[in-house]
Amino acid sequence: GMAGWNAEQMLAGMPDVLDLAAASGEDLAGVTDIVTDSLTGFGLTAADTGEFVDVLATAATKSNTNVSMLGESFKYAAPLCGTLGYEAEDTAVMLGLMANSGIKASQAGTTLRTALANLVSPTKEQAAEMERLGLSLTDSSGQMLPLLTLAESLRDRFSDMSQAEQSAAASALFGKEAMSGMLAIINASEAD
Repeated sequence: GMAGWNAEQMLAGMPDVLDLAAASGEDLAGVTDIVTDSLTGFGLTAADTGEFVDVLATAATKSNTNVSMLGESFKYAAPLCGTLGYEAEDTAVMLGLMANSGIKASQAGTTLRTALANLVSPTKEQAAEMERLGLSLTDSSGQMLPLLTLAESLRDRFSDMSQAEQSAAASALFGKEAMSGMLAIINASEAD
């Protein structure tokens, strides 16, 4: 109710949230807070609860994180990702890839938020590095590219670089605080 859901929405969303709490072993209040806050961050509604719960459960199962840590990550990343039109599923993949490298919870969320903010509103140095690498957040008509398309572009551009070149480019693009997490995404395998 504190998230603005009416009684009908609460009753409809409760089975999915209960399933996630039971599957994750986490308390219902915490899981409920994670789900409602993240849905709001992505601009989703109570009707999207089932799909979003599946995203959380899948990410927690297939990466080195859990629902609680993902909730902490989404707290920082979801508002910007949602504003940019990025899908919760793609965001979860990015957060899961970072978690597999030990970058979890608030650190992963702030890393993704910082990296994207730097790409959306780059400094002169960051804009020059984006141009040098041929990176863009938008397609030819000015529409935002999907988040995983951005990740694929980064992986492609970084694939022929030495480790030193990757580190320098990542630092220039994302900043020193966000470069480790973004390199974890960039250097992840297709299977990951």
